[in-house]
Amino acid sequence: MDITAENKLLISLSHGDEQAFFALYDQYSHALFSTIFRMVKDRQVSEEIVQDVFLKVWQKRSTIDPTRSFKSWIFTIAKNDVISWYRKLAKEAEMQENLYQHFEQLYLMEKEVDIEEKQSALLEKALNTLSERRREIFVLCKIEQKSYEEVAKQLHISVSTVSNAMVKSNQHIRQFVQDHYEEILTILVTFYFF
Repeated sequence: MDITAENKLLISLSHGDEQAFFALYDQYSHALFSTIFRMVKDRQVSEEIVQDVFLKVWQKRSTIDPTRSFKSWIFTIAKNDVISWYRKLAKEAEMQENLYQHFEQLYLMEKEVDIEEKQSALLEKALNTLSERRREIFVLCKIEQKSYEEVAKQLHISVSTVSNAMVKSNQHIRQFVQDHYEEILTILVTFYFF
């Protein structure tokens, strides 16, 4: 859809045109759902957030500025809704596990310029909760993705020592995730939405 056609739809929507609303919904709902689903990993929650985003669009239709990016606006609404969803569920054990799994992905994410510093600082803080030896083992296993056997051979230690160190390291990192929930959530949501 070119800009002028979208501008016309936005102007119509701002005047309460339901057909314009549904045209914009058809245009953006799938991409929005895909992005939200990558973050929350739950189809029903993703659908509810998409519906909520478009409900807000309808409710705020008279304030829409057709010269500004509609896509950026709805993705910002979605980003805020995802953060709210995570905040509500932050105390549940299953959600803490979900966030921990996402936090692990920070090691492997390609660094975006705008979040690289925050991401690096956060990972460094997390790694600094570990002893020097555990940090070395953790980096080799998680960041460099070496097997326990490869790490044991490289460091001249037993596989069970590597395994024990990883169990302890994961406990520390889980605690770090709980203690820095808001920071981690902001970085992850920013990564997925932009």
